[in-house]
Amino acid sequence: MFWGIFLKFATYRIFSPKNNSVKLISVYTSSFKGLSEESWMLALVMLINRAGSMVLPFLGVYMTGHLHFSIENSGIILSFFGIGSVLGSWLGGLITDKIGEYRVQSLSLLLSVPLFCLIPLFKTEVGLAAIILIQSIVSETFRPANSVAITKYAKPENITRAFSLNRMAVNLGFSIGPALGGILSAISYEFLFFSNALAALLAGFNVYPFLRETK
Repeated sequence: MFWGIFLKFATYRIFSPKNNSVKLISVYTSSFKGLSEESWMLALVMLINRAGSMVLPFLGVYMTGHLHFSIENSGIILSFFGIGSVLGSWLGGLITDKIGEYRVQSLSLLLSVPLFCLIPLFKTEVGLAAIILIQSIVSETFRPANSVAITKYAKPENITRAFSLNRMAVNLGFSIGPALGGILSAISYEFLFFSNALAALLAGFNVYPFLRETK
């Protein structure tokens, strides 16, 4: 009897209209009403993609603790990820103008799959720096294409809200990713890289049905 009363009380407290958490969720939900299906799909793809970006926070630990690289060399190798991100963003914008935003997103995500799987096969500083540079370039071409798609599929009055939804998906993904990465890296680093590849594959399959251009 006690537990029955407790559960009723807890349920009331959680779902009561006066509950601040419920109010907060309601505000978020209502703020994104009226957005197109494509806007939600793009946010979902971004969420999956960024939640799958769980490798980066653990690359330093992977190199120093697992591969026994020096801290100096590990820092240099990590800089190749930043260089690749800059090049990938520039290249993504350039290619998007040529072949379209959905093709770029799909290619970026699907090509990232084998690259993530290849990372644990490289055990030398030069080899790992090269594969990280290539992977970073390929994966970062996704972002400008995703932004272009948002502007095309959101009504002019909804563009700001569509980008807000996308940004929230990015932040949520980056919150989930490291937590999952910590669990997966405790199992094995190979499992971490393969899980990252799986996330890219899932995001790519979500983009593929929408491979079309707006008129």
